Amino acid sequence: MASTMHSIKIPFFILLLLYERSLSVRFKVSSTPSVSAALGSDVLLPCTLTPEMNAEMMEIRWFNYRFQIYVHRYHNKKDDYTAQMPQFANRTELLKENITRGIFPLKIHKVTAQDSGEYHCFVESSEHHGKAIVQLLVIAVGSLPNISSVYSENNHTVYCESCDWHPKPYLLWTDNEGNKIIPLMEHTFRDENNLYHIISAVNQPTTSYITCTVSSSLNHSKQNSRRLIDEGQRNTATHCILTCPSVAVSLICLCCIYLPAMNLGVGITKQHCNS
Repeated sequence: MASTMHSIKIPFFILLLLYERSLSVRFKVSSTPSVSAALGSDVLLPCTLTPEMNAEMMEIRWFNYRFQIYVHRYHNKKDDYTAQMPQFANRTELLKENITRGIFPLKIHKVTAQDSGEYHCFVESSEHHGKAIVQLLVIAVGSLPNISSVYSENNHTVYCESCDWHPKPYLLWTDNEGNKIIPLMEHTFRDENNLYHIISAVNQPTTSYITCTVSSSLNHSKQNSRRLIDEGQRNTATHCILTCPSVAVSLICLCCIYLPAMNLGVGITKQHCNS
């Protein structure tokens, strides 16, 4: 009986030791919920292990929406760029000054609007693995709104447009008393750099001046322009000012809608949005 109990105790203690050892090598990967960065700046995405432990021999993978193609990979005590996403080439750096303490943030140089999104820090050892998620928010304050007009005998339409915003902005028209003016149309789109352009139009108000304000909901940045209303301009030649070439089709269509006498002719002046 005694020998039987002894034979049972030995495997039990072995299992207990293995269990305690497994607990000692387990860790939690953590980061911060979100990080904001200005367009073109460098940013640090935090990643740490709890409890504090040496991560030199672990594999560290940073990725966003695709697990197999990395934003950055650290393996066998060195960086591995063989499967890195092309958009991050020569722009990422895993900071290893405190990696022996389980602290290894990812540095991304010169962030772009395309870099915005969710990032995963995946850490794996021979006994355990874990993951943390951080949201990168790239902020760009766009150009000063440009106010322009289209005149005809029966219509006077005022346009406002602004470029190079991130994230998506919103636009507000107000009169000289601060009253909101409902737009006839509003259109927002992205350019090839993933930055937002916005254009809106209203009928000529009867107030002395009109204000167009474009704002970001993320950090409360705003740009606004004000235009005095000159009644004498109603009798001038019909024209259309276009500041963003990519919205030419939208403005031409609007001119067609609001200018019933097509024989008046519309001259279009193209200018680039200010950075």
